[in-house]
Amino acid sequence: MIDSSTRTRLDQHVIAAQARLYRAVAGGSFEITSHWARGYSGLQIPTFNIFLPLGNEGLSDETLADTAAFFSSRETVYAIELVHDRFPHGPDYLNERRYQPLPPQPAMFIAAPPQDARFNPAVTVERVSTVPGLTALCALLHAVFDFPLTDLIKLYSAAHLRDDLKNIIRHYLAFIDDKPIGVGTIICINGAASIWNVCTLDEYRRQGVATTLIQRMLQDGAASDCALTMLYATPLAYHLFNKMGFDLFAQRQWFLPPELSYEEE
Repeated sequence: MIDSSTRTRLDQHVIAAQARLYRAVAGGSFEITSHWARGYSGLQIPTFNIFLPLGNEGLSDETLADTAAFFSSRETVYAIELVHDRFPHGPDYLNERRYQPLPPQPAMFIAAPPQDARFNPAVTVERVSTVPGLTALCALLHAVFDFPLTDLIKLYSAAHLRDDLKNIIRHYLAFIDDKPIGVGTIICINGAASIWNVCTLDEYRRQGVATTLIQRMLQDGAASDCALTMLYATPLAYHLFNKMGFDLFAQRQWFLPPELSYEEE
């Protein structure tokens, strides 16, 4: 079980982390009120433009209509990001309004890096510090997730290498025989950290690449006084993270609005 103070730290951290990500995008924004948060990147990927209710007044027909108008005026697709335990009625509320649910994602945390983690000695992990490194990171994310490469390059721009961001948003590449085969990002802010977009090329899965990559990021986070770390897992990755010592504390789910089409042209 997670205690209330730890949960509050993680809730505050993930909002601050998302704010840094969105505001680092050229033309991006992240608004925070007492009832909701809204991230706009301008990318044509629904889950990269989000509306996140934070309290009961944040999830209403009025806020949903305002959100639809905001993103529609910018000709941008978007998603509602719902944390289940904040809104037990939320999934039914959105389903009744014909929002399209995506698979739930377990939210997991760990208080400190595991002491008995196993490494693949053939894997080398390097922190990204150059534009070519960012390009390699984007190429890998494109290969694994099939996100548009132009959108990824805009999202993970050279702004992440600026002095004011490089120690907050940290990207990593994993190599075998000098070939980049895995990536991950850790965001360290407000005394906590979060891990994002860990992935490995298909032909290198089940070789300890992700475990080695995550352990390096956890160690770097702890060295920056951000040992408390969270992530959003997929159902398939839940077992991996649980074996590393991560515990479940919540569940996130995205909902796509009914008024927009997500068909590829």
